[in-house]
Amino acid sequence: MAMIDSISRAMGKVSYMKPIKKLGEKFAKDPEKALGNAVVTSIILKDGIGCAMYVTQSLHNKKIPDEKRKFVAALDLTNGGLMILAQIAMFVAMRKYSGPMFKKLYNKSFGELARFENIERFRMNAAKTGKDIAKRLKIEKVYDKVEKDGLDLFKFVLDTSAATIIGKRVIVPLIATPFAKKVEKWMGKDDIQSDETNASTTQEPSMQGSKLDVTSTQSGTTNLLEQYKKQNA
Repeated sequence: MAMIDSISRAMGKVSYMKPIKKLGEKFAKDPEKALGNAVVTSIILKDGIGCAMYVTQSLHNKKIPDEKRKFVAALDLTNGGLMILAQIAMFVAMRKYSGPMFKKLYNKSFGELARFENIERFRMNAAKTGKDIAKRLKIEKVYDKVEKDGLDLFKFVLDTSAATIIGKRVIVPLIATPFAKKVEKWMGKDDIQSDETNASTTQEPSMQGSKLDVTSTQSGTTNLLEQYKKQNA
C-alpha cells in the first residue's frame, strides 16, 4: 500500500505540471487531434529508441564479423530512420485528406442535402407523434455532433493506420531494400580500395633485364628453354 500511495502522490504532482496541463487543454479542445498526435508520437519515440538499441547492438555484437558490423549497423540506422520519416509523412498527409475523403464517402449521410432531408424527416416523425422532440433536442446540433464524432473516428483510424501500416509496413520495405544496396556499394568502396592496396604490396618483384614471354608448348616445355639454346648456340 505504501508503494501505491507513493505512486499516486507522484502522479498527482505530475498532473499539476505546466506541460501536462497544456496537454490536457489540447485533449479537451480537440480530443481526436490530440489523441492522434499522442499515438503517433509515442510510436515514433518507440521506434527511435529501438533503432538506437539495434545500432548499438550491431556495432558491439561479436557474433557479426568485424568487416560487416558497420554495414549491419548502417542498415539498422537506415531502416529506423526511414520508418520514422515515413510515419510522420503519412500522418501529416492523411491529416489533410482524411476530412475530404470522409465527406466524399459519406456524402449521402452527412452532405448538405442529406442533412436537410434527415432533419426534416425527424421533425415530421416527431410531429406525427405529437411530441415536440425536435425543438427540445435541438436536432441540428445533435446531427452536427453525430457528424463530428463520425469524422473524428474516421480520421483517427485512417491517419494512424496510414502512418503505422502503410508508411511503416508497406513503403519502408520498398524503399529500404534498394537503398540498402546503394549503402552496401558505398560502404564497399573502402574494402575494394584496401584490397587493391594489399594486392599491390604483396605482388612479387618484377624480373630485371629483358621481360621474357613465358608460354607453354605442346611438348610440355616452355619457350625459355628455346631462348637459352639460341643464346648459347
